[in-house]
Amino acid sequence: MGRHDPCVSHETEEAAIKIRAVSLKGLRRAALLGTGLVCLALASAGALWLRHVAAKTREAASPERLRAETIRPLLFRAVVSPSSAAVALTGDASIASLAVVGGALWEAGGAGLSDGTRRLDPIAGLSTLRQRAVASWRETLVFAAERGGWGRLTQGGPEEATSSWGRLDVRALVETEGGELLVGARQGLFRVAFGSSEIERVDGESVRAIALLPSGEIAAGGETGLRIVSASGGAVRRVVTPDPWIEELAFDAGASVLWAATPLGIAYGSPHGETPSLAVHPRGGDAGHGALTAGLWRMLPERETNRMASLGPDGSRTEEGTPESFTRLFADRGELFAAGKSGLWRRDRERGFVLVREAAPGSLPRPHVNALAAEGTTLWAGFFDGGLARGVAMKDGLIWNAVPASSGWGVNALLASGGTVWAATLRGLVRLENGRPVATREESNPGAAFSLAATRSGVAVGYGQGVLLPEKRLLSAFHGLPGNQAFALASSTNGRLWVGTPSGLGWIDGRHVARVVAGEGKLPHPWITALRDTGDSLLVATYGGGVVRRRGEGSGESWERFVETDGLKINAGAMLADPSGRVWIGTEGQGLWRSDPGVARFEKLNLPLPSPDVFSLAFLPADAPTHLYVGTDEGLARIALQNDRERE
Repeated sequence: MGRHDPCVSHETEEAAIKIRAVSLKGLRRAALLGTGLVCLALASAGALWLRHVAAKTREAASPERLRAETIRPLLFRAVVSPSSAAVALTGDASIASLAVVGGALWEAGGAGLSDGTRRLDPIAGLSTLRQRAVASWRETLVFAAERGGWGRLTQGGPEEATSSWGRLDVRALVETEGGELLVGARQGLFRVAFGSSEIERVDGESVRAIALLPSGEIAAGGETGLRIVSASGGAVRRVVTPDPWIEELAFDAGASVLWAATPLGIAYGSPHGETPSLAVHPRGGDAGHGALTAGLWRMLPERETNRMASLGPDGSRTEEGTPESFTRLFADRGELFAAGKSGLWRRDRERGFVLVREAAPGSLPRPHVNALAAEGTTLWAGFFDGGLARGVAMKDGLIWNAVPASSGWGVNALLASGGTVWAATLRGLVRLENGRPVATREESNPGAAFSLAATRSGVAVGYGQGVLLPEKRLLSAFHGLPGNQAFALASSTNGRLWVGTPSGLGWIDGRHVARVVAGEGKLPHPWITALRDTGDSLLVATYGGGVVRRRGEGSGESWERFVETDGLKINAGAMLADPSGRVWIGTEGQGLWRSDPGVARFEKLNLPLPSPDVFSLAFLPADAPTHLYVGTDEGLARIALQNDRERE
């Protein structure tokens, strides 16, 4: 073995150190060079990105781009009237808006559009019955439906406004001094020049009320506050208000005061300055609506009847009596109008309020007819937002009288027999004897009621917690039903009680309970809304799956779907059969459907209805029907059955 030479080893180590030092310097130079190249590349990319952003900014700020984002084509399309002598429509007497157009006083409300002699409703081509706003645009009538959409009335009839902004939910229509039309909608503030084929969105926030200010400025208020919008496209100014929800607006040019109706009361103040603000009137905290005339804000104090208050810009308040309890106040062209039970009133300087138009006879007390039941020539109606009414047959229709049943709130179903009326309501079961509420104390009443059925031993009631049988037994999912919420009930001739729930179909035979649920593949949809026992079969209506028919028992049981009804949302209780055997169903958004006499298939009927949402059906007279009554969320339709058969 060789010996280790310390001199040689030392020289080798020094050489290695020098080599490592040179290598490190090279690596550092390479790293610095690479970093520089990376920085150069990033700088180049950044410059390109900045140029791209600048180009996009210039493009976005260009007049062409701004115009494309705010202005779109507008088309007025003539509507096709489904006019039918076999249909009559009835709404309520409420008035939502009015305007003088071409010398005629037009009103928009629960019965459509009317000038006292003419009436426009779905029979005349309107999409729905209830109208929210009306205005004059160069002496042309423009209107907006409560359900959405707007249009105008020409010599050829109603025309619907359409654009790529979609179906606007319009709340206010105002004509400017220059003849432009301002359209206040949930989707924003829009402007249309008369005769133009374009519609411009001026502001994107929701609008419920509009007031015109000096120099062409526009005060626009909605659910998100009050804004001053420049007609020339300047900056939008926010106005501080006691509450962001603005229901009504008016500007008093004489006092330079802007008035606003809010949930906290009537506010007022100057709209000028960089940060304008309105404060609640010191004596205007007891109203949230009103109108401005002669420099005074007129309002109806809450919880008071036959009174009207006037607020002044100096903080004053005066009150005066009214002929009846008014529901709304309106101002048009300096005149004050009021809506009441008797009709439309106008305030005369000398005589006070004068009735200028009587309410239409036969109007409903409320619009949303959620339940119907007929007995003889009397038709009972239950309303979604509370109350019952009795319709007595007259020569040209029904005369309605409200029933003072305070507990009958949120009526879901009605059953009339032998002079007694049962009402399933959100406050439980209500019973009427000879048209008057009877105080009952149901020891086992489980709360909100949804359905009713006459059985051999009495009336069964469907509750949110199960089915209450006439013998006061409450059966629920615990006993074998598919669910607790009994939204539909039907009795069969053999004594079986069918039960429809959101979870499937159940039935009760004496003490035996059975069920069919969605997982078995028999039901098109688990939510059962209406049932009809025909003796040899059961028709099952669903909310989202249409109609299916069940036949047979046990091993011979079969289920047949009506494929033409697939996807239909059939409303609770809205299924009925007429004497010829045809079955009628009411749907959500798809109107009225009817089967052939053999119930082999269903078809949609092209009939004018107050609304495409049908919630209730009834035949009148009950023993020998001549008419079908159709309850919707916007009123009632009466269809002559004889004329209907002649069209087949």
